[in-house]
Amino acid sequence: MMIGNIKWFGCELMGKAVLYQEPGGFSYEVDLPLSSFVDVNEIMKELGLPSYIDLDYFPMRCAIVTIWACQKAPELRRLYPNVYEKEVDKKSIPALLFGGAAMKVCCEHSNGKGALSRSIKDVDFIVPKNQGSNFSRLLLGMSKAFGTQFTYFKTKGDALFIAMRQGQRYRVRTINGVTSEGLPTVTVLDIFCDSIDLRHKIEVKDSFERARENLFTIGLEYLILSKSQFIMDASKSDVAALLEKHGQEFRILPCPWYASNRVVLGMEEKDIKDVCSIFVDHAVGEEKGEISLNKMRRILDKDKKLALSVTLNLQNMAARTELLGKWLSAAETSKVVGRINSLLAALPKVDKKWDKPWWNTAVETPLIG
Repeated sequence: MMIGNIKWFGCELMGKAVLYQEPGGFSYEVDLPLSSFVDVNEIMKELGLPSYIDLDYFPMRCAIVTIWACQKAPELRRLYPNVYEKEVDKKSIPALLFGGAAMKVCCEHSNGKGALSRSIKDVDFIVPKNQGSNFSRLLLGMSKAFGTQFTYFKTKGDALFIAMRQGQRYRVRTINGVTSEGLPTVTVLDIFCDSIDLRHKIEVKDSFERARENLFTIGLEYLILSKSQFIMDASKSDVAALLEKHGQEFRILPCPWYASNRVVLGMEEKDIKDVCSIFVDHAVGEEKGEISLNKMRRILDKDKKLALSVTLNLQNMAARTELLGKWLSAAETSKVVGRINSLLAALPKVDKKWDKPWWNTAVETPLIG
């Protein structure tokens, strides 16, 4: 049912395009124009995904076909014997989205041309660790099975990255768009296994069992946590002018107990937008489609350091009504603030305060700007 006529994407540019060239000279190429053998809209219906998802973004189409292929993992060898010579997996692979792509799936306000919608250049996937290798192998065959729009490839550098992470992280390259001239652009796809290990480590294993229920994302609660776990510090004397220059003073978190010569910074604007979308589109409660207080409290009860970062970010967000007002009406701003405060009231209180980083500092820190 999914296989149809070849559809071309982008300008009718013919020939080959170089996607990546190894230092030794070997290049990864793709035929132009990019092709697709599947109907993404039909796949969305089969997966039960909302019709509001904005398919204008190249990475979203690729993500949706990837999720469908993962659901069909046990059948891929039979369906595409010339591509997958061995069985990909004995069971479906619950590949889950997080980050900006997950927001477009879960939140109608993250789509279209509204103030909370933002462009995405890539997608983030997390899979069970014991299926990570099979997921990677599935990706590498997708271009032959479904069309060159869905190209994934692995460089020598990616292979080294994977080997060093010992099954905890994978990395491949993928096409994430097409220029006005019809040439494909390429980005890195990081694949997490079992947990999102950034400023804090957030285990999401229980989400794999509810993949379809959560629309093949990690779920609302983990999406909030994965965004509001972001935290960093900087020299107070160095960062003040930089924040003012880029209009990011709103990121300063109230931490009077912290080192006096340092300032603690929270979420970037894009992350606040994403969390805003969740609170606009979803009430706080225990019904389906709501943000579960019980689940949030249960997770944060186990990790006081994560709880502190999340609490500070959400408190700061609720206090920045002037920032929220840039994107939301007065009624929507009031709704978001009320829902955040309802959640905060239920979260565990953290009495201990740290005067130095209580988060993982051994991760890449984005530049202010």
